[in-house]
Amino acid sequence: MPKQNARIALYDIIRIFAAILVVLGHSTYLTITTDHGGINYTFETAKTVFSSSFFKTWLYCSAWVYRFHIPLFFMLAGSVFALRPETKITSLLIKKIRRLLVPFFLCGLFFMIPLKTMGGFFDKDKLPEIVIAFLTGHESGHLWFLPALFWCFTVFVLLRRICQKPIFLILTSLLFYLFHSDLPQVFFEFAFSMQYLIFFVFGFYFDRLRPALMKKPKTAVCLLIALTVLNAADTRYHFLPPLFFMTAGALLVYFLALICCILFPRKTAAFFIQKAADQTMTVYLLHDPLMIVILAFFAAHQPLLQTAGGGLYFFCRTIGVVALSIAIGLFIKKGKKYVRRSAHH
Repeated sequence: MPKQNARIALYDIIRIFAAILVVLGHSTYLTITTDHGGINYTFETAKTVFSSSFFKTWLYCSAWVYRFHIPLFFMLAGSVFALRPETKITSLLIKKIRRLLVPFFLCGLFFMIPLKTMGGFFDKDKLPEIVIAFLTGHESGHLWFLPALFWCFTVFVLLRRICQKPIFLILTSLLFYLFHSDLPQVFFEFAFSMQYLIFFVFGFYFDRLRPALMKKPKTAVCLLIALTVLNAADTRYHFLPPLFFMTAGALLVYFLALICCILFPRKTAAFFIQKAADQTMTVYLLHDPLMIVILAFFAAHQPLLQTAGGGLYFFCRTIGVVALSIAIGLFIKKGKKYVRRSAHH
């Protein structure tokens, strides 16, 4: 398989779609409960807002997205990894510790826990217990994806060292999917993470098909239409098993992005798109704790949910969360650069 160092516009578009979808998927919940915290809002004064056709559509789209947006992230990680696959386990572990586990701990301890405490999700009197639960992997919140992806990278590379044949990797990952609950949890829910390895494998081997699909737009359009119909039918009748509807949803986004790249090759490879794609990790890391604070604000100011307040609520939980996440990320980045310059002087 040819290795490529060039940036692939298709994966940038999928990154952007995935970030939008994860925010959309998380933008409607009012109730969440974990072993160490939770929220339970009703917004009784906003019944007229929530009963509108617009908000019913928003809820419907959010529910649909929530079925597959996480498998989409694992598929994307596998596809990007296929561009420059690491074969040395030591090098991989070092890179992924920096890329995944360091942000996991820093964001969890210094952003997620403080903001969720501010938003009333965590009890401030139980912070030591919550911190310990986080450090031991029992209260990871939305950040569970990062150690799960670390496990998938690690296991995938180990499996490829045993045998690089696609059929071996697909069947092995399928067995992990089917029997993940029988595996030992080890640390940071290893067993739970292994159900997503198969999507990582799917994404990895999709990259082998990508060049051919880019040259066959009619085939790509036909597959997009078929996937759209399949997703719409399953959303209505729920006849697909979980593995199939998650894969179908993720592939729908893949082929939508593929068509965008075929129709608009220059625009999808533009510098702006690349910079937007670079912010998607920041959006993922920061968006969910911000949601908790936004919910706490609207719970304390329920009259805002009347009339124009409903629009403000929608904006804050979607575009507002994305914009604020990016702004905070850029502020942190500039702060790191300032600290580094100061250290050198």
